[in-house]
Amino acid sequence: MAPILLCSAPLTGHVAPMLAIGSRLVEDGADVAILTGTRFEDRARRAGLRFHALPPTCDYDETALGERFPGRERRPAFLRSLFDAEQMFANLLADQYRAVAAAVEAEGADTVIAENLFMGAIPYAGRKPDGRPKLFAVCVSPLMATSADTAPFGPGLPPSTGPLGRVRNRALNTGARSVVMRRAQAIAARQTRTVIGEDPACFLLDWPLHADDVFVLTTPGFEYPRTDLGDRLSFVGPILPAAPRDWETPHWWDRLQTDRPVVLVTQGTLDNHDLGTLAEPTVDALAGTDALVVVATGGRPVDAVRRTAPNVVVTEFVPFSLLLPHVDVLVTNGGWGGVHFALSHGVPMVVAGSTEDKAEIGARVARSGAGIRIRSGSPSPTTIRRAVTKALGDDRYRARARALADDLAGHDATASISRRVLEVAAST
Repeated sequence: MAPILLCSAPLTGHVAPMLAIGSRLVEDGADVAILTGTRFEDRARRAGLRFHALPPTCDYDETALGERFPGRERRPAFLRSLFDAEQMFANLLADQYRAVAAAVEAEGADTVIAENLFMGAIPYAGRKPDGRPKLFAVCVSPLMATSADTAPFGPGLPPSTGPLGRVRNRALNTGARSVVMRRAQAIAARQTRTVIGEDPACFLLDWPLHADDVFVLTTPGFEYPRTDLGDRLSFVGPILPAAPRDWETPHWWDRLQTDRPVVLVTQGTLDNHDLGTLAEPTVDALAGTDALVVVATGGRPVDAVRRTAPNVVVTEFVPFSLLLPHVDVLVTNGGWGGVHFALSHGVPMVVAGSTEDKAEIGARVARSGAGIRIRSGSPSPTTIRRAVTKALGDDRYRARARALADDLAGHDATASISRRVLEVAAST
């Protein structure tokens, strides 16, 4: 069997599930390489994968995005997401594709597995299957593809499948393509013409639908129903990292053995440059209450949280797989991984996020009944306190979270993906 090439933008939340997929493929006998940012080379090699580095034009450090993409952090929520679509993703398409093509040739690979925001896969998406490597897409975020049953991705509007709802969806999707995302699509088209001499075959967020299979890293119970796409999607459940084997419990761990409610707050690993948007207001909201508040900074130093109280613990890193069994409510800006960690442990949520895909994730949490959505990326302490009190006091949120935990427990994402990829490889 020819080697398999994985491709990912150099973002931890994108690379980590791809490394897990690669590790499982290796375990199942495949020969695997990965193309991504240089920061992840050691992790890739430890997973048993050969490593190919993205060129400097496509490589960046997610902890310093403001330096790599000047002006990004000054933009408010929606405009920052639009900026990312244009500059962080679409504008890197041509150089990503060249890197993929070079790695495919160097490896002799006949299969490419790319995460959904790796735009270097778009030039492959328009080709007939016999004119490209076998192509698989992995959705490491909510499904972004256009559907008759959903509004355009971004603002977090709920789905609507009735006749009037579909009219709404059609109008909004047309507007999104022709106005809101027009520049991003134009950039993607220009970049695609640069490398293959023709326009892309699809809207840039729809390229996964042109792959041989689309793996969606959640359960149908959490994603929106799409009657026009159902047979093209494989829901395989989330990929969540295990706790490091050498992790030692911190000195405050015994405080989790309590009858008091435990509230975990995190802004993830990407949108955590300003912990004053959610982490600090949550400390202010719950300081002096009966709750034990654990703030996970996502790698930022502990002193980046400028608020403190006797009932607050601040830590740079804690394995969620070990902590969440002790947690009663998660307060989050809506990272895909953190939300699925909470769901997998039956923990209800308060979600307050507005950048990247956070509004969409918050909308799905609210629709699922497993949590409360705050429609702001920087809510006030009063708003947070009310939402946490409601989430703790209404058993319906925990009941829905536990039902989704049972649903998620029936999936094994890496095993399902490996099995499908190897079946296709063996049949050709």
